[in-house]
Amino acid sequence: MIDFTLVAKQEFERNLTTSIEYQNSDVIHSMDIVRNMSLIAFTRFAKSSSLYFSLSHALSASIIGLQVLNAMRCRYGVVRPAQMLNLMASVLFCNIGIIRGVLDGDDGDRQRVSDDKNTIVDNKFTDSILWIHKSIRSKMFIKNISFLDTNVNLEIVSRAIEYSDFSTNESTSEGELGEIDKYARAIQIITLMSDQNYDRRLVEFYLSLNEAGLVDETIFSSLQDFRDRWVQYFWERLFPVVGEEILLLRETNEGRNIVSQMYSQL
Repeated sequence: MIDFTLVAKQEFERNLTTSIEYQNSDVIHSMDIVRNMSLIAFTRFAKSSSLYFSLSHALSASIIGLQVLNAMRCRYGVVRPAQMLNLMASVLFCNIGIIRGVLDGDDGDRQRVSDDKNTIVDNKFTDSILWIHKSIRSKMFIKNISFLDTNVNLEIVSRAIEYSDFSTNESTSEGELGEIDKYARAIQIITLMSDQNYDRRLVEFYLSLNEAGLVDETIFSSLQDFRDRWVQYFWERLFPVVGEEILLLRETNEGRNIVSQMYSQL
């Protein structure tokens, strides 16, 4: 039987060691923390029943996160350990709250949606039904990982978790956004748009959104309409958010491959 968590861990490790090339003691220590974070995330996502927020998605997003770090190193000469840890924590944990049973206090069909409130989730639904509560549950999750408190800035990561969900049309002033916020959201968008199975992933994205009742029916009337109009939506609504990060990725060969794959599907 294939251990998909182990496969994800090995693929992530391969990308981690090739994208983070400089080996001073601070970076080596940070890489060890990132490894621990990835194992926690992949173990949880292996149990996800969401069509879109799967172990495969978590791995793809984390690899693009590593490539963003590599591109930052190439452009700016250095990536600070705090940047690495805050970004990778944001990428690995921003969607983890969608998984049933991931929080202490989740019990059967009762899932925590705040410190003092639960919601009932019928077993006929996949984990995508929790999408509307995903961000708050993800922020609750990271607060319960003891080693994160001393190694990442939980306030920065929590803000990035909120902003990473590009399904929302809520606007945030550019002046209110930090570096990690912008990277976290861009990585989620690029993960979808550059997927080698883009057509299938786009359908899974829609079906997961629809299950959660989050499809904007003033824009998309059906799955077919969503597929027909998504590219236009990307250029009008999402490209302005990811333009800087796309240029950044072009600093490296691996990043250029990601960008080329994305553009080939537009």
